[in-house]
Amino acid sequence: MDVFEEIVRNNLAEYHRRMFIFETPYIEQIPQYLNKYNEIRSNNYTVLISGKEDLGEEQWAKSIISSFNEKIKYKYISFKELEQILGTTWDFLIMDLRKDLRPNDIGRLIEVVRGGGLIFILAPNRENWMNMVTPFHIDMISSPYTIHDVEPIFQRHFVESLTKSRGIFFVGKDSIEGEDIRLPPYERKKPEIPSGVTFDETVYNRALSQDQVEVIYAIDRLSRIDRGAVVVTADRGRGKSAAVGLGVAGYIHKVVKPNKPRAKVIVTAPEPVNTREVFNFISKIFRELGIKHTKKKENGEIVEINSVLGQIRYVSPPNALKGRADLVVVDESSGIPTHLLEHIIERFNKVIFSSTLHGYEGAGRGFQVRFLPLVREVYKDKLIEIHMSEPIRYAPYDPIEKWLFETLFLDSDPYQFNEKDLAKVEPSRVRYVKVDLSNWLFNKKHLLKEFIGIYIYAHYRNRPNDIMILCDAPHHFARCLMYKNHIVNSLHLAYEGNLIERDVVKTLAGEPPSGHLIPTVLIRYYPVLLDIAKLRGIRIVRIATHPDLMNRGLGSRALRYLENEAKSIKLDWLGASFGATEELLRFWGKNGYFPLYLSPVRNPVSGEFSTIVVKPLTNRARELFHKARVEFKKMFMETLLESHFNLEPKLAYQLLSMDKWTINYSPRLSISQKERLKMYIYGGMAFGGAYDAIREVVKTHFMRSPDKRVHLPRKMEYILVMRVLQARPWERVANYFDMDINDVVNRTREVIGKLRLTYILGEGR
Repeated sequence: MDVFEEIVRNNLAEYHRRMFIFETPYIEQIPQYLNKYNEIRSNNYTVLISGKEDLGEEQWAKSIISSFNEKIKYKYISFKELEQILGTTWDFLIMDLRKDLRPNDIGRLIEVVRGGGLIFILAPNRENWMNMVTPFHIDMISSPYTIHDVEPIFQRHFVESLTKSRGIFFVGKDSIEGEDIRLPPYERKKPEIPSGVTFDETVYNRALSQDQVEVIYAIDRLSRIDRGAVVVTADRGRGKSAAVGLGVAGYIHKVVKPNKPRAKVIVTAPEPVNTREVFNFISKIFRELGIKHTKKKENGEIVEINSVLGQIRYVSPPNALKGRADLVVVDESSGIPTHLLEHIIERFNKVIFSSTLHGYEGAGRGFQVRFLPLVREVYKDKLIEIHMSEPIRYAPYDPIEKWLFETLFLDSDPYQFNEKDLAKVEPSRVRYVKVDLSNWLFNKKHLLKEFIGIYIYAHYRNRPNDIMILCDAPHHFARCLMYKNHIVNSLHLAYEGNLIERDVVKTLAGEPPSGHLIPTVLIRYYPVLLDIAKLRGIRIVRIATHPDLMNRGLGSRALRYLENEAKSIKLDWLGASFGATEELLRFWGKNGYFPLYLSPVRNPVSGEFSTIVVKPLTNRARELFHKARVEFKKMFMETLLESHFNLEPKLAYQLLSMDKWTINYSPRLSISQKERLKMYIYGGMAFGGAYDAIREVVKTHFMRSPDKRVHLPRKMEYILVMRVLQARPWERVANYFDMDINDVVNRTREVIGKLRLTYILGEGR
């Protein structure tokens, strides 16, 4: 116990955290270690206990709880409920990893422990732990694979990291094994408030670090100008959201005066839980300033605060563009698509963007590369950038944070090429590599960090679970392009297809098996084409290029190499699923892929519809996918009147024009319809009187492949999509294209006449 006491006292002095691993034979010792901790901390601390299941029935847990007095607050929480503890802080964490290990859970739990706190991990015997197949492994398996095909290499990496990291100890019968670190006692400096502040000092006095003061002061300065932006970046645990909440409260308190309109503030983020701390700190400052206010909650989260000064409300990113606001707060900006962030800049005069750079929910350096340059260009000297580096929950150089970042690859970055090498990288100079993930994980971690770092800078939302799935799921694998032994393009791939009969039946009954995203979606939408389920293919889960080497054809070259590999092992198709944008559809289209599915609803975060694109590699796949493509176009043109009514017309045009075969289609019109169509074209009937016939002719145009269509200006094809296929009003169409309404009406009539001439009368093209 002397060693334990020394570690704990040093830990408290340094305001760091330490971790102790109790393997199964030694778990019964936990109460005596906790009793010793009670003596040191004087029984005044908080305990969080978490596991796959409630631990309260286990004898050691009963012993612990019976030793707690009224000064020790404790809480049980299962891994499934961890969102409840985001934003909370605890002195002691007991985490049971004997039955499961999910990297996302590790990240969430470790980050709630404050400086001076301890983490006790319950673990299986070390050797068993290395090779244990967990429920997470079972979740990630898809047929025909079984648990016997799982090789838990990420789990081995995780256990190995515990044995090699300082500040982490394995508890034996009469021993503590591990290496500690020694640093001078930590004393947090009191933040200094700048001169010339205009917010109430109550707001500034709530700040715990100088970084938080700087964020509040940036928002203070924003309140003095008509248009501008603040960008806050930080790693996790720096108090970013709290500082933004303090600043927003100060902003509202300052700018709203008697006889002035109430302020309107929009807060948006990928999910309401991301804004928890923003709303909590707004409410705290309002209370301290004596501002009466009410809070509205949904699913346990504050989504609106109302007071005499104004309204602060959470809205999803797509809906943020529909409201009006004096100030917009975009928390976790890196999790929101760039095009939505661009629209926010265009629409609102004052915006606060915050982004986590390293964290369990995904790193935000893609935000820095893809979006921050635009913000700088738009706002120029009206932009204030703040980077927060000082941790709030614990002191700098915390060994557990270092371990967490390294183990979950939160500190991954692409390789930094010099200017000379950047100029030389081109598709003909790269090589295609079949990645040995086990070798990378244990011998070449720098390459895995480069591989993951490329995704972090791309448009993907990255989470630690993704890495474990890539490493441990038997049907997931990796490929990459390398230049001079460094990665320039990353491919995360998964085998799909060759479904057994039972999985086909379950899919048609609405219970698709795990994995096999592309074939299960396709047979549900095209049940007469069940043979699609028998085809074997590769889903491109993720593909991304080094941020300094974009638009050089590296992504297309990677797909070409992958196609050659797939053909060599007799696979039938390649495919991908992603949020449909014009840019992404162009990329996949130029590489020979075409869409067979578009989700009926938009993603609540990105505002995008998910699409599935495929590329057949065999004659059988070509035959089946050709039939599915025809069915998709028929279905899609009908859903443009309903679930896809508000789809961007340019996007709809792309989805209808990515044909890789010649498709002929003739209009199906009765004599009466033909006559009414003729009357409309010659001015004898209104658009509405002949709409059924007009729609059939326009459907004929888009059912055909582009090589068999009447040649029309692209803008007119967009208008046909919007006015005819989506049946949007003339006024809306004219406004969308910034045209005179009469011009739109007349040009549409003229174009329909051309379509009739070719598709019905068979004259010219």
